Amino acid sequence: MDRTLKTESIEGEIALVIDYVAGESEALSVLAGAMKLIESLDKLDHCLLSSIDTTLEPVSILNDVQHSSLKILLARALRKIPDDAIGNLEWKKWVGSLLVKGKYSLLQNLESDTPQLSHAVDDLKTYYQSSPGLIGYQPPKIADVQEALDGVSKARSALGHSPVTIQTELGDVTINRIYIDAPTIITEVSESRTNTGREYLKVKSPDMLGQAQWIVMRSGRRVSVDILHRTWLESYQSGKVAILPGDSLDCSFEETIDYDFEHNEIGRKLSVIEVHAVIRPPQQTTLPL
Repeated sequence: MDRTLKTESIEGEIALVIDYVAGESEALSVLAGAMKLIESLDKLDHCLLSSIDTTLEPVSILNDVQHSSLKILLARALRKIPDDAIGNLEWKKWVGSLLVKGKYSLLQNLESDTPQLSHAVDDLKTYYQSSPGLIGYQPPKIADVQEALDGVSKARSALGHSPVTIQTELGDVTINRIYIDAPTIITEVSESRTNTGREYLKVKSPDMLGQAQWIVMRSGRRVSVDILHRTWLESYQSGKVAILPGDSLDCSFEETIDYDFEHNEIGRKLSVIEVHAVIRPPQQTTLPL
């Protein structure tokens, strides 16, 4: 019995190009690296579809493999398409274009810090709002995008110094080798809600070595927070930015609240997207308009 889930083809082919050295590059290293990179690109697609339907499973379909450099042509397909979209050819065309446009835009920001990444995600809003016949789609959360892009970077690093390019109808994107150590977050919940904004977070315990162990005061409570603004974090860790007792961070944030199947809150995650300034106690008044 064939237990393979059927897939539904959509528009939006991309090509993965890995320039290896013929007669020298180890086959297992190149092919294993290519598999990891394809898997990470599928996860980036899943992130782009997160507001549309969490059961959608984007998959890469092998169209062709070319030699000289390893060029893998990947067609787009989905599993578990919602019933109301199965017969909608315009919807499938829109989703295919979204995945190409989204990957092209986000992969160009693979090395960007979260403020720039936030702008790239915001630029996708109008495209999400242009869905044919369906409404309510929103770009993915910044923290999820960062996690997906970190996965691409980790997969890319397995290919060593071999040049890697993602080719799309919108243009080519060179994927540079980046060394990062990003946390893996796996949470099973029935519903998640995300809030964004800007406020002062009073620092109680900074993390000199990492990004995820900062403790701040918020609404009278001690809260753990991830600092995703990497260039600011590097400035702090190198001593260019000082945090003194009583200081607050004027920052843009993203907060995700998870609920169980009975709508009980089971977890919160607070992430700082951009640190605008370190505020000393006498200067704390109101946020700039």
